[in-house]
Amino acid sequence: MMQHESTKADRKLVRKLASIAWERQLRDELAKIGGVISEMTSGDLSPFDVNECVHEFHNGISRELYNLYAASDPWFAVCRAHFDGVLTDEDLVNASDSVRAGLQQFAERLQEYNGIQTAPRAWNDG
Repeated sequence: MMQHESTKADRKLVRKLASIAWERQLRDELAKIGGVISEMTSGDLSPFDVNECVHEFHNGISRELYNLYAASDPWFAVCRAHFDGVLTDEDLVNASDSVRAGLQQFAERLQEYNGIQTAPRAWNDG
């Protein structure tokens, strides 16, 4: 699905899916920070260790996620999130055939580029 070929409803869904994926990934990464804080509370880490982890989070994965979801094309972000398993087929239950075909095409091209051999994907329509 190319952006100029998509319907208004498809573009809206893609933006919603990008938001869902961003939230999921950010939540997972912040949970790691929570674990580090728990380790500090139990005495296993110092506040300086936690501070370093927070700094690394901010300058690393937090920026990467921002750039992926806020500073790039939402369609690419959704394709990548689906390929990586952040978005599942269940998230696509209301997606049009065009969106599904575009995601399939993205996955095939990325697999081809990376030399990955897999069986064709069968969509689960519920």
